[in-house]
Amino acid sequence: MLTVNLLLALALVAGPARPRGAGAVTYVTAGRTYLDSGAEDGLAQGMELELRRGGKAVGRCRVEALAPHHAVCGGARARVGDTFRFQAAPEPPPPRVLPPPPGEEVLENRRAVVEAAPVALVQSQPSGAGPAPVARARFADVAVTHASWASSTAGPSHRESLDVFLRGAPVASWLALDVDARAEHWLRRESPRFRPADDTQLSVWQAQLTATPTRALMFSAGRVLPWTVPGATVFDGAMAGLRGKLGAATAEAGLFGGVVPEPDTLEPTSRRATGGAYWNIDRRIHGAMLRHEGRIAFVRSPELGTRGEASLTGRFYLRRLDLSVEAHLGAGGEEQADAFVDAARVDASFRPIPGLVLGGAFSYAGLTWPQPFEPPAFSGHSRQADGFVAYDVHRWIRVGATAGLSEDLDSELDRKWFGPELSFPRLLRRMVLSLGYLEERGWLTGRSAYAQVVARPLTRLRFLVRGSWARGDTPGIDRDEIALYASGSADLTRLLALRLSLHGRTALGDGEGGAPYGLTGFATVVAGF
Repeated sequence: MLTVNLLLALALVAGPARPRGAGAVTYVTAGRTYLDSGAEDGLAQGMELELRRGGKAVGRCRVEALAPHHAVCGGARARVGDTFRFQAAPEPPPPRVLPPPPGEEVLENRRAVVEAAPVALVQSQPSGAGPAPVARARFADVAVTHASWASSTAGPSHRESLDVFLRGAPVASWLALDVDARAEHWLRRESPRFRPADDTQLSVWQAQLTATPTRALMFSAGRVLPWTVPGATVFDGAMAGLRGKLGAATAEAGLFGGVVPEPDTLEPTSRRATGGAYWNIDRRIHGAMLRHEGRIAFVRSPELGTRGEASLTGRFYLRRLDLSVEAHLGAGGEEQADAFVDAARVDASFRPIPGLVLGGAFSYAGLTWPQPFEPPAFSGHSRQADGFVAYDVHRWIRVGATAGLSEDLDSELDRKWFGPELSFPRLLRRMVLSLGYLEERGWLTGRSAYAQVVARPLTRLRFLVRGSWARGDTPGIDRDEIALYASGSADLTRLLALRLSLHGRTALGDGEGGAPYGLTGFATVVAGF
């Protein structure tokens, strides 16, 4: 399946490696989440996966499309690097050398025996046992989190939050509810930048009712999170679609429209709006899977004015080659990119022989978006290219390397990076050790290294420990910095889990007033229903 954001895919393929039954998100669009595991790893169509971020559950998504070692998932507010676990497929047994076939004389004797054997009458007897019970689907996750921050330049800050995530919660046989929301309250904040006057905040990314009166017809209304519409954003309105066969392909097409909430607070507003049409087409051809997604819309915003937009994607899931191409176009309004290309991206990965993976990506951002709020949310005019290689020297050792470059086309600042990675995927059977080094050149020159251990000593217990060092050669910044990250998760029951994480960093040197430091801690209890 598609591998997009290939720099992070290297971290998944070449290091840090994960044990069987563990995967990660490699790329996220407005409509889909792309995973680094597929059918041959143990995923299945319709399987629900719990996504975790820093040891904390952040939602669930359902597998919608499969390739041998990649998958497309929908239904979660995911980020690149989120992880998940699943029941891994059993490792294939070693090839068995078959004995030579018997001679013609032996085959003739066997045929004569079979023909002479009597055939007994077998009568069917109905079984008194009823159908096997079907497990109730889990459709809700509720998480309560306490978070704390502290640093050498500011006092501690504390926040408590409640996350609610519903995916297809049944309201009626043809009606379902989807919710993705967070309520948070700051017990104490030091020098806040984001919404400084709001100690209590409510963020709602999704709150929609979806009606499916028939298998072909779908209608959603409310705060809609349009996963199936590439390049679209959250809006308050409605969306309708039709699903069915288009020749040998499976297709969906529909209309959507509504007002768009403020991007920094998610508060309803009429200053922003969107509306248009979307479509997606899936087709299998001789073991390969092709997917095309599209959107045509009019969009209104204070930053860009009223403009027309189009998003087109093409994804090809082959056995040895995965390729993805996407382009986002725009015309009209207050701002316009060169050649009408707001953004574009090409990703590819190739597996020429077992154990060897090659990949690369190129991305381009052509639209410079005015940013009237803090913190900034949109990138400027830039381009980036990166690549990786990974090879399984042995089932116990994996080596790889990554390299890339990026350039801000407005400021003409550039950055280059390259470095090796080494991982031991089956250390002590339940442990993965990864080591990496990165050299950086450009407007921020320096280097960094890390060591990471991922372990699962018990079935219900998992933890990750990562130590890193970074050195900057640019004047005005801390020259040497070390950081430690540790997280753990425990499944207390089938529906109750505990997540803990701690991150600390400090600078080394002879600065006055002691070394600067920062600490972050999270504790989360997750309940599923």
